[in-house]
Amino acid sequence: MALLSSDRLVVADVYNHSVKLVDVVQGKVLHQLEVDGEPSSVCSLPATRAAVTMPAEKRILILDCAETVPFHNTIFILKCDNQLSVVKTITVHGRCEEVAYSNDHLIVLYTQPSRIEILTMNGRVVKRRDLELSKTYLYKYLSVIAEDNVTSVYVSDDDSRRILRLDENLQVQQVYPVPDGAKPGRVLAVGDGQLLVSDLNGTLWQLDSTMGRWTLLNQAEWFLAAYSMAFCHERNNLYWDAFGVVKRYAIS
Repeated sequence: MALLSSDRLVVADVYNHSVKLVDVVQGKVLHQLEVDGEPSSVCSLPATRAAVTMPAEKRILILDCAETVPFHNTIFILKCDNQLSVVKTITVHGRCEEVAYSNDHLIVLYTQPSRIEILTMNGRVVKRRDLELSKTYLYKYLSVIAEDNVTSVYVSDDDSRRILRLDENLQVQQVYPVPDGAKPGRVLAVGDGQLLVSDLNGTLWQLDSTMGRWTLLNQAEWFLAAYSMAFCHERNNLYWDAFGVVKRYAIS
C-alpha cells in the first residue's frame, strides 16, 4: 500500500487481482481497478499517480486517479477523481517484487535472482546491482527515502535476518542485523534516519539507522500480518494490512 494523500490510500489486492483506492477517513473503498495478474507492491508518485508491480507479468503499471482536461496541448490536473486508471505500462526483465520512487526514478527490487535496479520513468535501466539475498522470493521488502539531497535505499530479508542500506549508486553502506528472535518483514523509512520494521512474529520495531539501535514499539501481536505498511506524517499514523483489513496505529 501507499498513501497518495493524507486520506487516500492505494492498496494492491493480490488475491482479487485488483488495485483499490481507499478513503482512510471514511473507512471505505472508493474504487477497485481489476488488473491482469497479481499486483505485488505499490509506491506513490508525484501528483495523483502510483506505481504497481506485476511480478509474474514482469511489468510495472503507472496508475492515476486525476480528472484531467486538455487545453492548448497542455494537460491540467483538476482534482482527484476517485477513479484509478492505467496510464502507462513499463516492461522489465525479471520478477519485479518491490518498487519505490525517488528523484524522478523508480527503484525496483527483483527476485530469482535477487538484484536491484534504478529505472527512468520510461523503463530505461540507469543502474543495476546484484544482491546476495536468500533464494526464496518471500519476505523481501524495499523502502527508499531522500533526505538532505541524500537518497538511502533499504532492503529487508527475513531469511538472512538483516536489513541492508544502499546509497544512490546501489552500493551497500551498512548492514543491520536484527535482534535475537525477530523476523523482519516490511521496512518503512519515515525520516530523520528512522525506520519502522514489522516483525513476522507480530510486533513492531523502530530502527535508528544512524545508531543501529532497535526499539520495540509494542508488545501485543497486532502486526502479525503486516506485510504492507504506509505512514502518514501529517497525522502521525501508521496504516497496515491485517488479513485483508486496513488498520491504523498512532505513533507517539
